[in-house]
Order: sequence, then C-alpha cells, then structure tokens
Amino acid sequence: MKKRTVFLAAAMTVIFSLPLLGLSRFEKSALEKQKKAAGIVRLSHEPLQFGLRKGGTGEDWPERYEKQHAPENFRLMASLGSRYGRLHFYKGFGLQFEMPEIRRTMKAARIMHDLGMKVSVYVGGSMFIETFYRETPEAVNWEQRDQYGWPVPYLVGTQTFRHMPCPNSREYRNYIKRVIDVGIDSVKTDQFFFDNYFLRAEPKSCRCERCIEAFKTFLKRKYPTEKDVRERFGYPSVDWIKVNEWDKFNRPEDVESVNDPVLQEWIRFRCESLSGQCREFYEHIKGRNPSISVGFNLKGLYSLNRIWYNAVYHPLFAGLCDFFCFDIGGMQPGIDPETGALVSEIRSYKIARRLDMACSAGDPGIGMAEQMAFNNQKYVSGFGYQGAGYNHYAQRVFTPLAEFFREYNDRYYTETENVADCAVFRSWPSMAYSVSSTGIPTVLAEQVLIQHKLPFDIIFDRHIDQIGRYGAIILPGQESLSAENIERLTDFVRAGGTVVFTGNTADYNGYRVRRRVNPLLALMKLDRRPAVTSVRKFVKGKLVYIPEIVPGMEITPSGRWAFPSSQWVLPANHEEIINAITRHLPEGPSLHVEAPLTTVAEMLNREKSRETIVHLVNYEEGKVRNPFRVELKPQFKGRVSKVEMFAPEFDQPRKLEYSLEGGRLVFTVPEMGMYSMIVVSYGS
Repeated sequence: MKKRTVFLAAAMTVIFSLPLLGLSRFEKSALEKQKKAAGIVRLSHEPLQFGLRKGGTGEDWPERYEKQHAPENFRLMASLGSRYGRLHFYKGFGLQFEMPEIRRTMKAARIMHDLGMKVSVYVGGSMFIETFYRETPEAVNWEQRDQYGWPVPYLVGTQTFRHMPCPNSREYRNYIKRVIDVGIDSVKTDQFFFDNYFLRAEPKSCRCERCIEAFKTFLKRKYPTEKDVRERFGYPSVDWIKVNEWDKFNRPEDVESVNDPVLQEWIRFRCESLSGQCREFYEHIKGRNPSISVGFNLKGLYSLNRIWYNAVYHPLFAGLCDFFCFDIGGMQPGIDPETGALVSEIRSYKIARRLDMACSAGDPGIGMAEQMAFNNQKYVSGFGYQGAGYNHYAQRVFTPLAEFFREYNDRYYTETENVADCAVFRSWPSMAYSVSSTGIPTVLAEQVLIQHKLPFDIIFDRHIDQIGRYGAIILPGQESLSAENIERLTDFVRAGGTVVFTGNTADYNGYRVRRRVNPLLALMKLDRRPAVTSVRKFVKGKLVYIPEIVPGMEITPSGRWAFPSSQWVLPANHEEIINAITRHLPEGPSLHVEAPLTTVAEMLNREKSRETIVHLVNYEEGKVRNPFRVELKPQFKGRVSKVEMFAPEFDQPRKLEYSLEGGRLVFTVPEMGMYSMIVVSYGS
C-alpha cells in the first residue's frame, strides 16, 4: 500500500494527465474536485474594512473579497458538495458602520439558502474604538478596565484600536442581542459563531466598578452568612474584601499556585462572568429560534491553564454551546520531528463528548482523521450535525480522506457513544489553583492512555456523581480534592471500583489548604507516601498509588506554555502506569490493539444499528502500518455477524476473518495508511 494522499498532493499536475486507473473512488473524486475547486474564492468571515484597517492582507484583498460574493462562486461551492459557509457579519465596528457589508451578507445568504446551503455568521467580541465609539459614544463606558482604570486592548499584535468589552456590562450584552436579532430576522442565519469572547490574563483582568460590585454579589450568594464568610476569609463581611493588585514585586507571571482565598474566588468569578455572558447570548438565540446552531471560540484543552489565563472553564459552557473550535497555533496534530511527541487534540474531543458539544476542526490529513475518529457530532434540529466531515473547515478539503468521511459521515459517525473503561478526573481546585504544576502529570497520564489505546474519558467535578459508569478513576497529581469528592470516590471504591492516584493527590482540600492526613492514603492504611507502586483492597474495590509520573524528557517552559505540546513525550515509566491501571480494572480493558504507540484508537457503540466501531489513526505520516492484532470485548448481545474494514484506499469495505477467544473478539487489521475504521456488526 502506498501513502497516496501525499503523492497526489505533491504531483497533482502529473496525475491529472494520467488515466484514473488503479485509484479508489475516493481518490478519483478528490482529484476531480480539487481541479474544480481551484476556481473557488474561499469565504472570509472578515469584512472588507477589517482587512484594510489591520493591514497585511495583500493588495488583492479587495478583489478576492468582491469575488467571494459572486453567485457563481456559491454555485461552484454547492456543486462540489458544500453544505455550509461562514459569512462576515459583525466584527465590532458598529452596526451602522458595518450595515453596507451586512447587506451583502443578507444577499449572499439568500443565494446560499436557494442552493440548499446552511449559513453561519460571525460575531466578533471586541469594540473598534475609532468607529463604534463614533456612532455609539456611550460604548466607552462598556469597556473592561484594569486596576489602573486603563482600557484593556485586544490580545494580538498592534491592534490597540480594539478594546475588550466588560462581560458584566448589561448595556453591551443588550447591544449584542440587537446584533443577534439582525442575524435572525434579516440574514435568517442558521448558525452564530462568536469569536474573541475571552478575558485577558492577569494583570489585565477587568476591575471596573461593575465587576467589583458583581464580585461582591457573587461572594454574598456563595457565602450567605457571617459564619460562612468568617470561615472562608476571616472577616465578618465580604464588603471588607478587596481584590489583590499587581505590581513589579507581585507579578502574576511569578504565581505558581493560588492560596489566597480571595484570588481563588476571583478566578471562579471571572470564569462565571464569561460563561454567564455567553449563556445570555445562547438563550436569547434559542429563545428566538431553537434550530439555530451556536458556537464559541473556546479553544480546546491543552497544557496551558486557560482557567487562570483566559477565564475559560469548559464545563461552565455545558448546555449553552453547540460547538467550539480550536484556533490555536503550535498544536498541529502529528509526531513532533524533534522530540517524537505525539501531538493531538484528542483531549478536546473527549471533553466535548462528555459536555455534549461538538468540536469544529477539519484540517487536512491527520487533523481531519482525528476529528472524525474522536468527535462528538452533536445534532441540532433544523441545522444538522455539528462537527461533521462537511462542516466549515472540513468542507473546504478535497482529499481522498475527506471524500471518504463525507460519504460515510451520517451512517457511521453519528449517534454514537464512546466506550470508556476509565476516566481521568480533573478537579476544579487542582487545575484552577495550580497554575502549571498539576497540568504536567495530568497531561502525561492522559498521554499514556491515548498512546496505549485504553478507552477513557476526561471528567470534571460536575461528573462526580456519574463515576459508577467506569471501572477506574485516575487522579494524576490532583492535589486538591474537596471533602465531597473524597466521599464520592470512597463510595466508588467501596462498591468495587478502582481509584488510581499519583504523587501529591488529595494532599490539599478543595480550598488548597493542606490536610493533616491524606484521606486516600488513609484508606490504604498508609501513614506516608510509599516509594513504589502500591495496591490495597478496600471493601469490594482497590486503591492503587503510583509515586510519580516521570516525564520522558526535561520540561522546559515556553512563555505561558508551561508544558509545550512538543514535550508531550510518554513518561519514562509509562509501562508501569498502564499496567497499574489495566491490571486492576475490575472487568479488564474493553479494547487491546497491538499497533505501535504512534497509532491511536477510539471505540464507540452505535445502538441504532447494533455496531461497534473502532477508529484507528496512524500519526506517522507517510508510513504504512504493518498488520496487527486487535481484541475487543463484544458490546451487544447476540452473535457477531461480520467484521469489516473501511479505508479511503478501498472502494468498498473489506471483510476480516475473526474468532472468539475467551469471550473476546479477535481479528487482524491488515496493513493500513493514515486511517482505518473497523465496524463490528451483531446479529440477533
């Protein structure tokens, strides 16, 4: 088998002159569409004036902008299977200033709808002071203000002509709802995408009077009695409290862990302020038309503490976000050429599934394979599936892999639920109050599970009452656990589950106050941390303690990236870690794949069609994977009727020979390229 997709992309002009013989139908389709797609002018969500004002767009920007609106451009897109497109709508210049371009979007939307395409519109989260303040002078009072009363500018480059609005400004929220109404009533959009709705890192957090007053209200709601306030802060009233200020002797970049109770609460307040603003927009849209899809640029889950830096805590968006995108540099999926680290967005896909959201990605190659293998495709009635192989970025890609995914998307990639033998528990206080140190063992533990292909979830405090669905809960250096969570974990072990914990897990309580006795070690009847991996039974379950997750290379921070993705190298003791988990799973692992550590797997069940689907992604681009053995636990009652392998190199699926050994289904995957899908069908 050849790595045809790379060859096709590199030698397109040669291949177009050759007869299309020996190619799969997906490769033929990709070649034909690539040739036609050369005439498409891709839609930009940016209005004309933004490209001119920020500069650097090229002298052909106005010409390209004009051509993207041409009816023939949309017709060409539709003829190539595009079901979707994102148009410029509101960038933040002001409704009056942007109305001429909004009218162009209205016209384009009508054309798209006539062609059967869905329309997405862009809503920016900054205020352009040169135009918006001219037409809406009072907007200057809607700004975020730092501790010195200075406005907070946009994050990137020299764009200081963009200021960030305060998430607690009622006037700004109402203005954006007016913008939304234009999108619903005049554009008749099918989707809103909100960009740049984030908060700046300290010391540029908003300290305006609105936020300070809202913070006190937040504290009074959380600590309603004088007794509550005294126990938390040592004062009789939250009115006495002042949020800390920063200076050159007290720099946020020097903070390694947050012990100050006021700063801890300020972190949570910032997160809830941001999600509360987004909730208002989401509920306004769904109240007007529940068939409209709504997404925010939350970005994914990385080894950057976005709780601390940008006030983004993904669980707070559950129920108020249909999809989110990644949009971050330095995170291209693949094998890092210098360190050999396997870099992926798998964590982001896993939290999206557990929070009932979809991720919008779709970059060519491994990025798209990763999306299709791990994504939760959320269905929005009236819109369709979010995160599909034909949404936004994905529908721009014409490769054999993309054509394969689009053909099979609705049949095999929807209405699925992943199999998870265990879950990594990311507790709020551990991840929020440790700026970087807790993130290292957490990411590394997840890396072990990813590369050893053990089915798992990533869960948060909101899921603690659902942990009974897993065989094991993994706590990698989760230093701060509340008493309530300790109680739930104890009940879980008592009922027969396994808790695997490492390092300083549970040394602190939910407020990061050091405990006199570590409660998990106490359950093991240990008065100190053992120097070696230790196992103790507790009632029906087990506790497993691993002293340390040893990094596979020296961790060298890079700016805010305390743990860059290029350093996500498997821990030096990864075999010890995976063995400690799998040996003590009450019912053993559901899946065992003997492919190399640079191939990952995701196992899902599709109840509707009684199928188990195993996605396999090979991250060694250009390298054909030799045959390997797979064992899995049958997921449905009844006999297995067939096992098939789907791949973009095949016109049709190939039947695989299989057997049942000790109650497990066993088969061999023949050599594969970047991606394969195995479908196990069950009879009655």
